[in-house]
Amino acid sequence: MDRLLRRLFLIVAVAALAAATLDAPARAAEGGGAAPDGPVFVKLPSVSFSVIGANNKIQKEVQVLINLQLEKGQVEAVLDPFKRRLQDAFLIACSEMWDSRAADAPAIQGDEIKGKLLKVATDIVGPGVIKAVLLIGIGERSHMR
Repeated sequence: MDRLLRRLFLIVAVAALAAATLDAPARAAEGGGAAPDGPVFVKLPSVSFSVIGANNKIQKEVQVLINLQLEKGQVEAVLDPFKRRLQDAFLIACSEMWDSRAADAPAIQGDEIKGKLLKVATDIVGPGVIKAVLLIGIGERSHMR
């Protein structure tokens, strides 16, 4: 009987340890637990829009892929209440940047886009949350013929 109790205790202890180990990534993904040691990057949905030319026709279509780097100690869950507003504001800001340029103007520089989007994000989320805006990709497809 004593041997049976020891085995049962060992099985319960191993099961509890395994459950705690497997549950740790889930808690971290939900923003629970301790803050991560390394940088945290948040992938946002792509920002896609059309640039309308002077003749009221689509001049080009643009897609911008954005990640946000959070300040040290922040977790992705802190952005959850703001993600919809961020997406809408990024769409408006990018659209305005491209619309304000002449058709023959040189391409918008990445630093200009990142600076504008970081200001927009900080205005929405507040200071001390977002460290940087990272441009993963920018694609333009011309419709001019």
